[in-house]
Amino acid sequence: MYHDFKEWLACLHSQPEIEKHLEKNLAAPNEQQLPGIHQDIWDAPALQNFCGPDGRKFISPDCGEGQYIFSLNMDGFNPFGRKQAGKKASSGAIYMVCLNLPPELHYKAKNMFLVGIIPGPHEPSLHQINHLL
Repeated sequence: MYHDFKEWLACLHSQPEIEKHLEKNLAAPNEQQLPGIHQDIWDAPALQNFCGPDGRKFISPDCGEGQYIFSLNMDGFNPFGRKQAGKKASSGAIYMVCLNLPPELHYKAKNMFLVGIIPGPHEPSLHQINHLL
């Protein structure tokens, strides 16, 4: 089963109220942020100062186009449950979340793009994962 990324992004945009989150000015300072405490990845200077290939900041207000940043994640689980005496196997998922969304929306299933499934029955080695990615 395969889901096209462009189609998924169009579905994400079609959700009511989601576009206002995707298009907000992420470069604006967070007035609610306490010194030294980061509640969202955008509170850290790394993304605020991230530069594109032209040397300008990647996220800039009023550029006239969508500038989205995604996080690539991988997670594994035992499909037979967590029982110590149960069968031991590992399956996994590779997925992306749009960091432009607020933290409470990042990990909702409808807002995540499933990149791939690792069927198992064993955890892949680092060498195998590198080739897959």
